[in-house]
Amino acid sequence: MQRALSYAAMPALRVPLPFMLAAPCFALAAALLLVWHGEAALVLRWTPVTLGMTHLVVLGFLTMTIVGALFQLLPVTAGVAVPLARQVAVFCWCALALGTAVLAAALGLGLGATAFRLAAGLLGSAGFVFLSAIGAAIARPVPAGAKPLVEGVRYAAAALAITIAIGAALALYLGGVGSLNAPLLTDIHATWGLVGWVIVLTATVSFQVIPMFQGTATYPRLLETWLPPLVFALLFGWSAATLFDAAWWRLACEVGIGALLLHYAVTTVAWLRGRKGKRKPDTGTRYWLLAMGCLLLAVLLHFIPFELLFDSVDALPLLTGVLVIVGCAMSAVNGMLYKIVPFLVWYHLVHDEHLPRERIPRMSAVLGEAQAGRQWRWHLAGLALLVLACLFPAVLARPAGLFLMVSLLLLARDVAGAALLYARLRGA
Repeated sequence: MQRALSYAAMPALRVPLPFMLAAPCFALAAALLLVWHGEAALVLRWTPVTLGMTHLVVLGFLTMTIVGALFQLLPVTAGVAVPLARQVAVFCWCALALGTAVLAAALGLGLGATAFRLAAGLLGSAGFVFLSAIGAAIARPVPAGAKPLVEGVRYAAAALAITIAIGAALALYLGGVGSLNAPLLTDIHATWGLVGWVIVLTATVSFQVIPMFQGTATYPRLLETWLPPLVFALLFGWSAATLFDAAWWRLACEVGIGALLLHYAVTTVAWLRGRKGKRKPDTGTRYWLLAMGCLLLAVLLHFIPFELLFDSVDALPLLTGVLVIVGCAMSAVNGMLYKIVPFLVWYHLVHDEHLPRERIPRMSAVLGEAQAGRQWRWHLAGLALLVLACLFPAVLARPAGLFLMVSLLLLARDVAGAALLYARLRGA
């Protein structure tokens, strides 16, 4: 069901935009680490530099963007404003940015126990404040058309809370506090973060933004309603099976999650290919198709014994992680940024009472298709090289990092250019 949009409830631009401006910088730092360390960054999935790069992308790029988008999305699509949005946004931005930087530095540079405890405190406080504010917003009654969106956010937020709790425990453990089975909990932490938080929320947001920006039909109500709770329940079963070493039950839960994600990806591809009026595909369409293709491939790789073809025992998990994090989630967020940022800037300029109408640019002039297409090509090349680098790290790790650096520099320049255009016109 299509949601009725309440643009009048949109928060000030200063609430979501700083998150979207900061996000490319963290992913750029991860690409720099890949260039600097080369092969060492892609040999094993649990090396400090690999973990540092992963958290820079998942926390600094994906979570940073998602948090900023939710401040914008919930009031507009569900009519529920986040309490004290401006103050909460400032605190969460500062704590998330600083906590991500400290954690990545502690992992990659070996800064010691104090850095891990500081990172746990910063990221834990950011998560607590954000989840408290979002929880207060989504606890309110919403229109019937917005219920699937809000329910999806609820399940994703619960998954984020679990991810933060396990992550904080692991960070404190690395900081010398307590004892636990770190490898086992790290696996559970990563799965809740990537599947329960990032993928479920990406799917939930796509149910709204793909029909809005891509001109598709609305998604089937059953898929919107049941994907988040079923994935959440299966993740609980998978976690219990992992903790109690119940191999068959764990496999059954994995098959269930894989089937749901495959259904979502295939439906999205079908919806994009059958768009209203057969509109010409734009860069946003290409990004979503790339994201869904990577998700499909990641699920297949998880269940098909391709590890027989690889020399390294970690090559398959690394490849699957690259496909989910960079190929699926990062591609989807890239595409959304090139739609959401120009729309927000244009909308706030149009509704500025002090700005003459003749000075307001068209939305395509804020951030156009040519810029998006250029960044898409560099991102696609960098992703292809990164996928191959998981198999041939000695040869392709640094080239992959260089191509991704260029794509992220273009993204940072484009988003910053839209913000500077807004500031310049408002100042004039």
